[in-house]
Amino acid sequence: MSKAPPLGMGLIGCGNIAHGHAFALRMLTEDGDVRPVAVTDLSPTAVENVRKFCPFEKAAEDGFALIEDPDVEAVVIATPTTTHQAFVEAALAAGKPFLCEKPLATNFPTVQSMCDTVAASSLTTQVGFHARFHALTHELHRLVESGELGAPMGYTLRDDQFWPTGDVVPGHSSWRSDRAQAGGGALLEHSIHSADLLCWMFGPATSVYAKTRHVFGYDVEDTVACTIEHASGVIGTLISIFNGVRGREERRLEVFFEQAALEMTTDFMVGAKEDSFLIQRPDEEAVRFDPAELLEHHLQATGIERRGFLIYLYPAARDFVASVRAGQPGWPSFEDARRAHGLVDAAYRSVEAGAPADVAG
Repeated sequence: MSKAPPLGMGLIGCGNIAHGHAFALRMLTEDGDVRPVAVTDLSPTAVENVRKFCPFEKAAEDGFALIEDPDVEAVVIATPTTTHQAFVEAALAAGKPFLCEKPLATNFPTVQSMCDTVAASSLTTQVGFHARFHALTHELHRLVESGELGAPMGYTLRDDQFWPTGDVVPGHSSWRSDRAQAGGGALLEHSIHSADLLCWMFGPATSVYAKTRHVFGYDVEDTVACTIEHASGVIGTLISIFNGVRGREERRLEVFFEQAALEMTTDFMVGAKEDSFLIQRPDEEAVRFDPAELLEHHLQATGIERRGFLIYLYPAARDFVASVRAGQPGWPSFEDARRAHGLVDAAYRSVEAGAPADVAG
């Protein structure tokens, strides 16, 4: 059977995360699955920088023109959070499948509206929760689902990253330190990934009690601590930090099962030095697994033949393209995003009330 012609792709936005998307699309171009048609950004310099990573055929006038381009069959939306809704609605109106970066919006009512609109469509859509594609998180999810370690009881998750703002990282964009543009700080902009992973692992959250700090003086939080309850009965804590340690980005999740304790550390890079996976069972020494072996097993199980890719945006983009080709829903979905955003929204409401807040259903 002959291979389907490459999918004509457009990329809206050329900021930092767009570099990762461009790398992923370039690899898919080399695989013969994608044709990089058009790219756009308000900054011509940013456009040219991204075209160095992926050979887009042309620069579109703007995101709406890119969506209307007849050669663009599917779209990646990688723009600042406040712009997502307009581009999502334009893509839906044009009948173009799309992958939208997280967070979906700066506030939960807008997220709900976007999710309702997407649900009424038959288009393939996907949300940029790329942490789900990490080999170690897949292994943890398998252990939760299989029950071989007993039921999960509780967890603690620490999520820290350097402040993604120009005041801390020279040359970096600074819109994430402005509430009007970002909607929130460390929890929404970074740990929405963790909110998604926790809901994926342990089921929907039902209530959150949270506290925040603003150590760097911005009007969005750089420190947040949450106590989270899930409908499954699992309880846990999440602490998220934006700090001044440039170059640091690490997620550490400890899960306590009935019959084991598990420790997992990850970064967004494939094969990162931070990666580790440890399990201790009753009356046994802790076993530290080789992350490289777990990665290879995961790649084989998911049918990924390429090796040497740097970021997990590649398997995410690969899945998106395959879903578009098959006319199937994308994963993670907008409903997955609704659950993650619901957890974050409850945390912010808890901070305002100084009391636990229920997660919207």
